Amino acid sequence: MRRLFVAGVIASASVHASPQSLAGWSRYEELCAACHGTDGDGRGPAAPFSRSEPRDFTHGAFAWRSTPFGAPPTDDDLRATIRFGVPATSMPGFSDTLDAAQVDELVAIVRAFAPPSSPQKPIVLGPPPAADPARGAALWTQLGCDKCHGTTAPDFAVTPQHRPRAHDSSDDRRRAAAWSIATGMTGTAMPGYAGQIANADLWALADRVVALGANATVNRMTMGRAKLEVGTWPGGNRDEASVFGAPIASQGAAPPSLAPAEASLSELQCARCHAKQAREWQPSLHAGATSPGFAARLADGADSGSCKRCHAPLAEQATDAALYAEGVQCAGCHVRNWTRRGPPNIAPSLAQLPSYPFTPSPLYERADLCMTCHQLPPSSALEGKPLLNTYKEWLEGPYMPRGIQCQSCHMPNREHQWLGIHDPTTFRQGIRLTADAHRAGDAIEITAELANVGAGHDLPTTPTPAVWLRLELLDGTRVVGSFAQRIGRDIYWDGAWHERSDTRIPPGESLRVTRQWQRVHATTARVTVEVHPDDYYEKLYAARLASLSAPLAPARALYESALRRANGSHYMAETREIALP
Repeated sequence: MRRLFVAGVIASASVHASPQSLAGWSRYEELCAACHGTDGDGRGPAAPFSRSEPRDFTHGAFAWRSTPFGAPPTDDDLRATIRFGVPATSMPGFSDTLDAAQVDELVAIVRAFAPPSSPQKPIVLGPPPAADPARGAALWTQLGCDKCHGTTAPDFAVTPQHRPRAHDSSDDRRRAAAWSIATGMTGTAMPGYAGQIANADLWALADRVVALGANATVNRMTMGRAKLEVGTWPGGNRDEASVFGAPIASQGAAPPSLAPAEASLSELQCARCHAKQAREWQPSLHAGATSPGFAARLADGADSGSCKRCHAPLAEQATDAALYAEGVQCAGCHVRNWTRRGPPNIAPSLAQLPSYPFTPSPLYERADLCMTCHQLPPSSALEGKPLLNTYKEWLEGPYMPRGIQCQSCHMPNREHQWLGIHDPTTFRQGIRLTADAHRAGDAIEITAELANVGAGHDLPTTPTPAVWLRLELLDGTRVVGSFAQRIGRDIYWDGAWHERSDTRIPPGESLRVTRQWQRVHATTARVTVEVHPDDYYEKLYAARLASLSAPLAPARALYESALRRANGSHYMAETREIALP
């Protein structure tokens, strides 16, 4: 349900500038548009994956204020939200990444989206009295708070404690709750109680809020349950939605104004002018999106419609075998209705031809572009997480509030290689391995820690790869003790999806493993990190080959080729050897 604007809460003032004309607009697009949308209406492409409904600025109904219910917030209120974020939601704080002037630029943009308003004076809350939880418990039911928020901790909605704040001690939570009770939540059913009850009662109710929320837990992967179609971009901006907002329609007949090379959807023709990008694309996984493994799954009965939305997105690829073999190629991302789409600031070496239509879009420089194929909808959730959840992991991670997009790591300098876990160098850049081994009496103990220091999503992000952290004891060259920890999301299908385990490492976190062996003779401890980029599919291909009864079944040769390629993708990412005294 969309937030309702409370009529009459915003006093009319002078007309102000459009948000797009203000100094901070490019920063808004980079940091805010994903959730709040380029129109400020809360309909950004990330909205369906957020832990709370993004604020619709255009209604002027702001929850986190120091002003009376129905009044607009002060600039300091907006600054606090931008600097500190909203706890337990997808709204991060930007205090570590934006200076005061940059925060003020964003405040101006938020104001420009909202209806004009007059300045308001904050409520005077006064100093906090001594805690009175008994009085708060009585008021909780007396004033009907339990009707919306429940009466016990498991039922308690933590909304009052979402209030932006610099710290999160019990005193800070108490003050945050008191402010929310005093001001209410404009745009929701939560009224303001300032002036309606005594200040001491406001604080007593805050004591009740803190007590009920003391043991509340937050699942960072929580998201809405919006019904989204696989491979589509759900944002509200019509121009941006025209790129991936629906299955790509047929381009139709090429306009006569286009030269023969321009009137082609083939990568071979694009490469004539975009040679660098074509060379980078050719060995990429995008170019191999219609590989033998993909073909085997289609021949074996997989849903071709939903799969092709990402693996062969052009309508023309359904009837053009050569174009289909190119997989995710240039036109799949960049051509709509024979108009080229791409990022602003084209390289000056490329000819600007009047007859060659081009529409620049900042979408191509935001992670939102990648979301359509690297994020499955909430309806596919298993154990609360969609089977493919990369965009959501980025949205909830440390890179998003720093403006680090998917393209920042996977398309540096606009390179078109999209290197990831299949590339050993890229994987090594994302990890830090530390290892230690020592004798403890008759035992030998090895400790290893693998940290995700470079990926802006869980490592590894999809259920396809497996990373093996192995701890071994060697006597000379002979292995006399071994332990292996699988790192990844281990799922399987038996008519329904199941998850055996999820040991992935979120951004900035680490996994630590300690193993001890008793009374064993060893000279060296060895710790290795081995990567199987296609682990899930290796098992799937092998299982399908074992079940295909006919030696010449159409999918058999494809599965055999796919299995060879998957087995050949293994590599050793790190090795540490520690001599034992």
